[in-house]
Amino acid sequence: MPRFVKERLLCLYGAALFLSAALLFLIQPMVAKMILPFLGGSPAVWNTCLFFFQTVLLLGYLYAHFGSMWLGLKRHMMLHLAILGAALYFLPVAIPAVWLERPDANPGHQVLWVLLVSVGFPFFVLSANAPLLQKWFSTTGHAAARDPYFLYAASNAGSLIGLLAYPFWLEPRLSLCEQASFWLYVYLAFLAIVLGCSFAVRGGAVSVADDTTATEALDSIKSSGEKLGLFRRIRWIILSFAPSSLLLGVTTYVTTDLASVPLLWVLPLSLYLISFIVAYQRNSWASHPFVVRRQAFLLLAAAITFFATATEPAVILLPMHLLAFFVTCLVCHGELAKDRPETIHLTEYYLWISFGGVLGGFFNGFLAPIIFNSVQEYPLAMIAAALMRPRLGHDHRASYWRDFLWAGGLFIVILSVVLWAELGDFLSGRVAHVMIFGLAGLIGLSFSQRPLRFALGIGAIMLATGWYQGPFGQVLFSERSFFGVYRAVHDDKRNLNVIFHGTTLHGAQAIGPKMERLQPLSYYHDNGPAGHAFKTFGANGYDKPVAIVGLGAGALACYGRREQDFVFYEIDLLVERIARNRALFTYLQDCPPRVSVEIGDARVALARARDGTYGMFVLDAFSGDAIPIHLLTREAVELYLSKLLPDGVLLFHISNRYLDLVPVVDRLAAEFKLAALLRHDSKVSELERAEGKQPSTWVVMARERSRLGSLARDARWRPLTGDRNGDLWTDNYSNVLKVLRW
Repeated sequence: MPRFVKERLLCLYGAALFLSAALLFLIQPMVAKMILPFLGGSPAVWNTCLFFFQTVLLLGYLYAHFGSMWLGLKRHMMLHLAILGAALYFLPVAIPAVWLERPDANPGHQVLWVLLVSVGFPFFVLSANAPLLQKWFSTTGHAAARDPYFLYAASNAGSLIGLLAYPFWLEPRLSLCEQASFWLYVYLAFLAIVLGCSFAVRGGAVSVADDTTATEALDSIKSSGEKLGLFRRIRWIILSFAPSSLLLGVTTYVTTDLASVPLLWVLPLSLYLISFIVAYQRNSWASHPFVVRRQAFLLLAAAITFFATATEPAVILLPMHLLAFFVTCLVCHGELAKDRPETIHLTEYYLWISFGGVLGGFFNGFLAPIIFNSVQEYPLAMIAAALMRPRLGHDHRASYWRDFLWAGGLFIVILSVVLWAELGDFLSGRVAHVMIFGLAGLIGLSFSQRPLRFALGIGAIMLATGWYQGPFGQVLFSERSFFGVYRAVHDDKRNLNVIFHGTTLHGAQAIGPKMERLQPLSYYHDNGPAGHAFKTFGANGYDKPVAIVGLGAGALACYGRREQDFVFYEIDLLVERIARNRALFTYLQDCPPRVSVEIGDARVALARARDGTYGMFVLDAFSGDAIPIHLLTREAVELYLSKLLPDGVLLFHISNRYLDLVPVVDRLAAEFKLAALLRHDSKVSELERAEGKQPSTWVVMARERSRLGSLARDARWRPLTGDRNGDLWTDNYSNVLKVLRW
């Protein structure tokens, strides 16, 4: 085969795999953004999306495997080209509003139907390309055709570029309609390249009849005597399950417990894909003994800090957990790459890898929120990864029973120290904390030479430290929902009960006499912007109903009058349970107005309310530390205004550590010709902090400036005049990068 033909062939197949994977990673966030404004961000919606994409991906791998096995190479190739062309019928991707206008439908069923008829077929076809194109390449007679697995690196490179291109390039520049058209053009280019790949197999660039190497390759495939045992298949599943589960576990942990930075979720997924690229390169160093030894230290350090509930300093913990995750993915994927079978089993190999990945997603996305009250799937995935570590040094099967004995001894030692610290007064809280986890780390690291002992050791530390309460405050309540882990903690210094979602404060209440308990705290303090606004509008006896998106502890209810109705729109049922638990918070029961709570996505639930119902609308919804984007679009504000009385006001809470949302709200106010005022309440004194006040930023808007009353004459409230160069966010377009605090 001429050299230029070989190079052209490699480029052709590499480009096809690259584009196929990039298209898959572009279409998922694009479709999710299309359905979010209509169906909201409820668990039924997101669980169904996750289930759909993972199931279709697995179906694509099943089709690739059994289609090749039953139809033979050429017939299956013709079938695949036909269905690639048929997918054009469903493009460009669009979701007509009529498909989503069924408010009484089950959201899970509705999402499945919408995804199936809009992107189901194109996604299914694209998902089969990674194994199929490698299978085709193995029959071309190219010198590398005997071991085509290195092309998987090109596929994952495409996934990485698609992942990064959407939030950093495509979304900021193009509307959803333009994104769908762009996706179609890339798909047409991909289709043309796949046609070129098929010609190379069927007698175009490389003719099997004219190339003795190709004939030998085909004969080698047909005569392969390699057998796949059950243990080997199970090993593939576990080696793909552990990184898949770790990906979701570390993403949940770092984005809720360490730093709720927008787009931070991109980083773990990028590292996951890079580990595939490195592992499937020729002469990969992914599972080199040097890497494996460092993995033990990093994995144990991540586990210890997780068990110790350490969240500071994030500047150290965040890189450490991500590095431990990346190195662990390298080792697992490196072991998968080393154990790749002959090409006759190529599609089955990728099928089992896909199955393991789906199991990881199902375990974390569906089972873990039901089974665990915290992110326990994260350390469990660490244990699975530790179990699959390659052995270093000599290993004797006869000594396996000693691994259990050593792990049991570690459990007894750590539990003894824990009980000593909890029941006695011999050690101060922080000294006991360092002693428990320092001792656990030292002993656990000595187990690293033996995978089973190391995995059992991490499990023993997990079980033993589960009895430890820690020195950092009394946890009154801890439970988990689809949206994350919530903790109610008693602050002894200030005598407050505080609710946290991850590390983000969502409300507080004083524990004391009733007058103190009914004082709104944190972001809602009476001398803060929210308190100022409520007292101003209530001074003249204003008693119209109030709608509040976001419940927290329910502190805003205490600004209402006895004859008023306060309706909270809260997406998470667990938050309502916490707010109504009198042992934790009593705002909802003791504050004057009539309070009701509507559970569900705010836009979906609010659409069912009568127009012109509310005198005030308050947007106080946060996912971690940020307002969900679909609640800050033109269509969202149009909905809010439709539910307001003519003299009603809007009050938006836009405090954020990482996003400057003032330009967005400024542009929205200008779009609807609303009078708007902004107050930054960032200078909070030590005395106010001791009372429970937190810095906050609020914007108040009304159709007429006169409706803003004395706020318009207060120097602390600055007018928004539409001159802050903000983008108009719509359901069709938003740009988070522009408002990110770099």
